Amino acid sequence: MTDTHAAPAAHVAPRERGGNGVGIASFVTACLGLGPVAIVLGIVGLARWRSGRASRRSWPLAGLVLGVVATLVATGLAAAAALSVTAPAAVTARAELDVIAIGNAVVDYSVAHPNGPAPAVTATPDGYEVAGTSVPAELEGSWTPQLRGTTAYDWCVALEFETTDGMAEVGYSASAGLVAACPPA
Repeated sequence: MTDTHAAPAAHVAPRERGGNGVGIASFVTACLGLGPVAIVLGIVGLARWRSGRASRRSWPLAGLVLGVVATLVATGLAAAAALSVTAPAAVTARAELDVIAIGNAVVDYSVAHPNGPAPAVTATPDGYEVAGTSVPAELEGSWTPQLRGTTAYDWCVALEFETTDGMAEVGYSASAGLVAACPPA
């Protein structure tokens, strides 16, 4: 006769009753937008659940997922904000391109009309107009072009524009080309 013995049941640690404090903290920090903190707490909460020290997986998992989402959203918003702010030097460079284009249009007009009156230079919604010739703008925001001088040899186009530091001016002179500013009218 053979005696059979039942193998003792493997000891499984019972799960703790109640929630998972670390998991709940992960969820709350994710809702507050503290994504990296929520990710760390979510990982710790899931580790506690796997080892049997916590009874619920839902709180740390939700905190982990929301933490990742919050981190991605915050990174995207920060990148968008950084890209939307145009440095004053970049704005000035665009203004210089515009004033050169306007100056070239004035030169073209002066060559075609050497004894004619000074051309009218005006701002349009999408750029500038020099004696009926459209000149597209590189500059964004508000700007004011002005032609100073009366003959084909003494004029200067002044372009006043807005930067984050306030109003600025660049100019294009018939004799000197690109200048920091035109002499007063």
